[in-house]
Amino acid sequence: MAKPPGSAETTVTLFGASDPLDHALSMQLGQRGCRTHFVTVASGWLRSAQHAIMRLDTVAGAAALEELAATHEPRSHVIAVCPEPDDPAESDRLREMCRTCGSHHDVSLIWHTPLDAAAPANGAVATALAVSVADEMMDHWPGAAPSFVARPFTPEADSHP
Repeated sequence: MAKPPGSAETTVTLFGASDPLDHALSMQLGQRGCRTHFVTVASGWLRSAQHAIMRLDTVAGAAALEELAATHEPRSHVIAVCPEPDDPAESDRLREMCRTCGSHHDVSLIWHTPLDAAAPANGAVATALAVSVADEMMDHWPGAAPSFVARPFTPEADSHP
């Protein structure tokens, strides 16, 4: 298995949009000793990614999830991040895809409320979300067997000073 997150050799692949949330994620991971690599196009899953954050609301993250569901090895440590869909069927579809990935990989799914980058208050929420996702990357180190967990992000409960 890969070196634990936070070691000088750990690279976390960010499947996203290279937007303010991705940059906040990169900054938070950097503060924890990780390097980051951005993927912003629909390239699918990179088999070299041992630690990854997939933003499911981006073309890169959605494509990575689709391909990861059919990729059984090597085992990877993945945090999937997504605004909670309004459509329950879409929410169920994404949860089931992450659960499928969790049969071969270590997957955490974090739901959050939609972020509006133009709203000043949402900048603080995006930062709190980035802190929470980076904490999940560092704290949920893979165990002996693949796993899947899902949880909502609530800024009040997950905010850090």
